[in-house]
Amino acid sequence: MKKLIFFIFILGLSFQLYSTEPLELKTFFQNDDIKKIDNREIITRMYVRYNAKNENSCEKITIPRTKYNDEDFSNYEIITDEKGFIPYKLTDQSKLEFYNIISSFSKLNGMVYYSRRAGKVKELIKKCYRVESLSGNKYDDIKYDETKPKITNMFLQKDNKFGTLIYRSELFNEGNNFVLINTCLEPITKLIFTINEQEEYKIITFFIYDIDKKGYYFYSFQAMRVRVDFILKSGMIGPTSFSNRLRASTVHLAKLLSLDWNDKLNPWKGKYDTY
Repeated sequence: MKKLIFFIFILGLSFQLYSTEPLELKTFFQNDDIKKIDNREIITRMYVRYNAKNENSCEKITIPRTKYNDEDFSNYEIITDEKGFIPYKLTDQSKLEFYNIISSFSKLNGMVYYSRRAGKVKELIKKCYRVESLSGNKYDDIKYDETKPKITNMFLQKDNKFGTLIYRSELFNEGNNFVLINTCLEPITKLIFTINEQEEYKIITFFIYDIDKKGYYFYSFQAMRVRVDFILKSGMIGPTSFSNRLRASTVHLAKLLSLDWNDKLNPWKGKYDTY
């Protein structure tokens, strides 16, 4: 009986920690981060286990744990994250427009990224649309007439790195804030190797609105398991491949919000530009 009571207590404490606390800037941003971001910087970090290419920006990246991502990412072999600010004047109408933009998968078509190998900007996403199952049948985007606490969709995406994969997309709304969680529902392969299992590649973005500064501070990260050590130790996967993908998403969202951030596509200007 005592064990049962203790278990219920711990469960309740966990629920309090991860289910009731609102999103706050301090969860993701230090004061130094805010200063850099307010100076129009985008802060990017990258990490691949073993650091075979000697390109990691950090020895490790710790992902803040919230009620929306209640998971320990320390065992993920690849992590990259990004912090920045997108100016955006918020009204009831513009909030709904933002909501529909980040939930419209067809708008991801044509996303570009900076390719180190080519030394220039190239197309990243060749095809993207909403689906309702793993069959991959195409459906139109849903246009919402109101924001909801949570919506769940699926989408198919074909890009020039991972090929065609299907993701689950969860979008949460908390006041003026949003959380977008995209989870790959299929294993990812590289060459002849299956490098992970389903739901072991995640892209999560937190949008936290600042009323005074009139815009969204965002914290975005990608995390992937790679269960084939040979691929990591041989340097077949470089951290810039993922940080460049993440930056591509940031710049593309800015474009959808009528901002031209094309000069920010390469997060490592002057570094890692050639093989």
